Amino acid sequence: MKTQIILALATIALLNGPVAYGQARVTQPEVSERACPVEIIEAPTSDKQKAMAVIRKPPGKGPFPAVVFLEGGMGRKNLARGVDGRKEVSLHGQQYSRFLAAGYVTVSPMRRGSKRDPQSPDSVTDILAVVEAVKKIPEVDPKSVVVFGNSGGSSFGLDLAVETGLCAVAAGEPASVLFTGMFSKENRDLDEIMKEPQHFYTPELQKRTREKIARINCPILIAHGDQHPINKVNDEILIPELKRAGKKLEVIHYPGQPHSFYFGGKGTEEASRKAFDDTHAFFKKHLPTQPVALDQSLLQQVPVGRK
Repeated sequence: MKTQIILALATIALLNGPVAYGQARVTQPEVSERACPVEIIEAPTSDKQKAMAVIRKPPGKGPFPAVVFLEGGMGRKNLARGVDGRKEVSLHGQQYSRFLAAGYVTVSPMRRGSKRDPQSPDSVTDILAVVEAVKKIPEVDPKSVVVFGNSGGSSFGLDLAVETGLCAVAAGEPASVLFTGMFSKENRDLDEIMKEPQHFYTPELQKRTREKIARINCPILIAHGDQHPINKVNDEILIPELKRAGKKLEVIHYPGQPHSFYFGGKGTEEASRKAFDDTHAFFKKHLPTQPVALDQSLLQQVPVGRK
């Protein structure tokens, strides 16, 4: 029996690289800044402000698909580290690196937000300006722009799909309390909302939500762990409303994973890697311009989380 285990581990090592505690180590591709430089774009917003984003493009003239990353939170922390923070995550974030290596232009927007008013339009206004600017980049196919969001970022991604044409939206445990309007400056008790979402989903909010959903014209992927109470809101409100409206919808469950596992850093790295694989496969089913993976000579596989 011992000999069989040793042989099995040896086989895993040959196929997948280094082994730790009987499992292949999860890696991410590292794409040097020299191969794919960091660029900063600016875009005027509809309220006469200026939105900014950090982008990286595959080598060549394209056209390429573009993926817009929308991280969790309501916006403020997205500005806290400024351009340097967006540059850091664009260079080293595991999902950013994976999508760049797969052949996408990666886009990391900065966005405003308001802790005093969860329903502030500032974040979506900024993201919308960035997306419209990305569509005009010569190397980007404007019909192949997708969104990869997490938590509050997923909610903003759905709002973005209401406001502009997108190829697809992938939403990791979307903060549907934002999208539906249940979480607001008038009602800030998140625990109660997530415990009894049907009580807070008033006829007025239902009408508003259904009107928004009716304007979404792209496929949607929802990814769920099973630890966070936001999933109850999605299961009871958001997903049924999307199905009721006849939207193209896929739902993938990741048992045992906590909130925000989707972008990595929480939950298991295997689940984060699977989330990328599933999302990439979902996007490819709908992209008019297919991504072409970067040449392996431009990549270095490194353990997840290592800079």
